[in-house]
Amino acid sequence: MTSEYQVDQIKTAVHSAAGKSQKIAMFHFQVLKNADELAGVNPKGFCKELSVPVTYATEFTKMIALARLMKQQGVKLVSN
Repeated sequence: MTSEYQVDQIKTAVHSAAGKSQKIAMFHFQVLKNADELAGVNPKGFCKELSVPVTYATEFTKMIALARLMKQQGVKLVSN
């Protein structure tokens, strides 16, 4: 389960990207990056916590599925 701190970090990143027209891309990135911790989270509830449109729940579900597929295929996200 995600911590309140982690949710706040994700929310800040997503809303900061809005000014650069990157809000949905940042949402995708954050969900993908934190997929292990977010796997059991209710998508609509998560969107409400982040104050993003509930329609983002579909994108949330897609990124969780993509993360699962990447893991199955042996693909990892690497941080510098």
